[in-house]
Amino acid sequence: MAKHEILDYFEHRRDGWVCTRGFTLTTQRDSVEIRAGRRFDYGEQVAGLDLAEYLEQLGSQFGS
Repeated sequence: MAKHEILDYFEHRRDGWVCTRGFTLTTQRDSVEIRAGRRFDYGEQVAGLDLAEYLEQLGSQFGS
């Protein structure tokens, strides 16, 4: 999947980013199962990645 396609799995809300459908996130460090309904706050590390910040950056580049 292209890096910006991860945005298709999340919805941006005031209280963070919420996964809308489950998938496996694979980074250089780890693979993690992300379940629908899980919310991610800024600063929270997932597989060595601040996922909310990463999604924010992608959203500003590709639209979210």
